[in-house]
Order: sequence, then C-alpha cells, then structure tokens
Amino acid sequence: MAAVITVGFAEGHGALVAPAGAVPATPSAPAQPNASAEAKKECVGSDFATFGKIYDAIFDSIVPYLPPQVRKDRAAIKAQAHRDMDRLRISNMMVSNHPNQLGAERGDPIMKYRDPISLYVVSQLLNVREGKQFQAITVENLTLAQAVETVWLLIHTTVIIPLTVVLSAVPNIAPIWGPINVRFLVTLPFYIGMYGARYLYQFISSALVNSCLVSMTQEEQNQAGKPVKDLRFAGSVPKFIDEIAGQVDLADQRGCEPIGNQPMSRIVDRTTKYLVDTNKDPATKAAITGISRDVENRMRNTWVPANLIPADPADFNQIEGLISLLGGYVSPDIPLTIGENQFSIGTSGAPLDIVIGLIHNFNHGQNLGEQVRLWDLPVTKSMTAAYYTMYFSIYVAQTIYANALPIALPGVAQYVPRPFGLFYAPLNFGFNAYHNVLRSMCFAEDKKLEAMVA
Repeated sequence: MAAVITVGFAEGHGALVAPAGAVPATPSAPAQPNASAEAKKECVGSDFATFGKIYDAIFDSIVPYLPPQVRKDRAAIKAQAHRDMDRLRISNMMVSNHPNQLGAERGDPIMKYRDPISLYVVSQLLNVREGKQFQAITVENLTLAQAVETVWLLIHTTVIIPLTVVLSAVPNIAPIWGPINVRFLVTLPFYIGMYGARYLYQFISSALVNSCLVSMTQEEQNQAGKPVKDLRFAGSVPKFIDEIAGQVDLADQRGCEPIGNQPMSRIVDRTTKYLVDTNKDPATKAAITGISRDVENRMRNTWVPANLIPADPADFNQIEGLISLLGGYVSPDIPLTIGENQFSIGTSGAPLDIVIGLIHNFNHGQNLGEQVRLWDLPVTKSMTAAYYTMYFSIYVAQTIYANALPIALPGVAQYVPRPFGLFYAPLNFGFNAYHNVLRSMCFAEDKKLEAMVA
C-alpha cells in the first residue's frame, strides 16, 4: 500500500517526476551479482530494502502460480518493470527518512523525540547540509522505510491534523448521562483511532526496520535510498534555511548533545555573536553587545523552580498519555455559582496535563523545590514552560467562552461549533514539531569536536 500511494503521489504531481530530457535513453538495469557477491548477501529490513528488490522478491514468489505465457515472459516483464521504476524520479526534498537512514542509533534522541513533521524537517536540514537538496531518487532505489515515512507524513498533514481541528469544533450537544453526550459518542472513536494509529505506525515502522525482507549485498545496501548522482530538480533553498542547516547536525549519545539540552546561556551567546558578526555598523554592534550584557545579567539573577515546570507530554509514558487523552471525556467539571449565574470549570486539558506532568517529575525523583538560574535553564525546559503557558492560556479562553456563550446566546449555545481547535492545532502540531527538532539536532561544532576527540 505504501508503494502504491507513494508512486501514485509522485505520478500525480508533475514537480516530483523528472522531465523526460533528464531520463537516460537506456536506463541502467539492476546489477547482476556474481557468485561471490551472492555468498555475501544478507537479509535486510525496510531501511535498506528497495522497491526494486521487493518487487523481485514478490514477483519470484508468485511466478509458479502465473499462467504459462507469463512464466515464459517473466524475464521481459521484470526488466520492463525495473525500467519503469528507474524512469520515475522523486525529488529528495519530498522524501522523509527513517532515523536509521539519517545515521541515528538506538538510544539517540531522534528515536524518541520525533513526529512526522519534525522527522521531515530534520531529513531536509541534513539534505541541505550535505548538499543533497533537490537531488532525484528513482522509485527503483527508493526504500520501503522512506515510502512508509513519507506516506505517514502525507496522512498526518492531510488527514489527521484537519480531522483533529474538525473534531474539536463539534459542540457539546444533547447530554445523555454525566460526561456522555452526542459529542462524546461521535468524537471518541476518532480520537481513539488516531491515538491507536500513531502507536500502530510506530510499531509497523520499527517492525519493518527490524524484519528480514529481502537479501542484498553490501554494495546494494550502500546505494539503497541514495539519489541519482548529478541529477537534480530545479529549485533553490532560502538563504536563512541554508545558514541554519550549516549550523546543525544530528544529535547522538557520543557527545553531540541536543540543542534542547543546552543551557539558555549558550543560545544567548550564539545569538549575540551572530548579530554582531552580521552587522557592519560599529554603533549597532556596540548596542547589541550592551543589550546582551543586560540580558545576561538579568538571566544570571533570575531563579526559577525548574522541576515545577511539568514534564513535557512527549515524556509521558503510555498510561499517562492515555489518561491525558481520555481525561477530556471522563474528568468532571467543577460547578461554580456567581450571583444568579451558574458556571463550570473543566478539569481536563491543560489542568489535567499539568497535574500528570508534575506527578511524572515527582515519580522520577525530581526535587520540585529545586531552583536554577534562568541562565542555566535547559532549552527544552523553557520550551516546555512556553508550551504549558500557551496551553493554559487557550484553556482559560475556552473556559470563558464556554461560560459566556450561554449568556450571550441562550437556548442555542450548545449548537455553536467550538473554534479552539484552530488554536490547539498550531500548538500541538507546529510548536511540538519545532521542539522535537531541537531535541533531535545538535550544534555542528559539537559534532566536529566529537569527531576530533574520537
């Protein structure tokens, strides 16, 4: 299915298919390994298994069941299929990669902190860094892992995100019993389905990588998923993205710490240096330096309770994540009476996640009273604090809206769609993707230092 969807997507978008002039008149046929190479073959998973090899394996397995004429022409049929797959090229900038294909190892940050959007962003930043932007990959050489990650990205951006916004707009109509109403009955299956789809994708992705799919030589593995040499699509990368790509690399456990683990002081120092280096006016440079010193002084003298920042939802275990998801349906509202008006305050959403996050910190032995200077606060802690600040702000606005609407529109308020999915979507899918990128990548100079030490 991944193969069909990917090929169909490539054929349906003219920008993805190489122009006819760029296709060699005689496509290169798959190399036929000699006897010694055959002996060195090993069974590989989806991060090396190419469409060409998978096609051969499937075709050969069904040959005995095909009509006699097809069996007779099987060599010509296979050759034509390989030529067709070789002619179809996809831009490198449209393909997402599994972390293994980016050089990640088990335990590296990107293995945990990733989503379809952040994985695509990391893939493309590394492509730009290595000068592979807009290079072409043949479907023949496209790996199953690349197809799975790319298709999941398309499903995530075109189905799951819009569906989340739509479901969040469903009003609380026709109460049945307690928290159960028509909205509960309509939306719960979709939310459970999307939650399950995410874990199913992660399971399938890992299972395919660790499975034995096809046998390939080491040379074939080295070329799997790689673009065609010296063949590029037309296009250019904005200068600021090129600059960013030159400053980052894939974080690992050997010494290239994620940007998210860096103290805020390093971000301030790097930003100051960049602004000073890119400005030629001496007065502007002096002003930037003065402001930087003021910021540094304030940050050194500001203390914050770091562990009172709740754990990021990305660090929730499966039980905590399930409680967070289902809490929106089973968490009771707190009734409140002001004068003659009856109000209610929801306990799900931001309040529930904050409680889960604090309990998570406590269960992991973190001292909730510990104070650190803002200067030393890790980037990921500041990002998590910003996340909960925005999350809680949207929750407060949503609570005010829910209580004010019945007063403004008595009798029909329950039928008015809820607009807050438009605010939650950028937070949950945009901000979190950016945070995952910071947790998956490190500064390039740290990677160079790591290589020197090694």
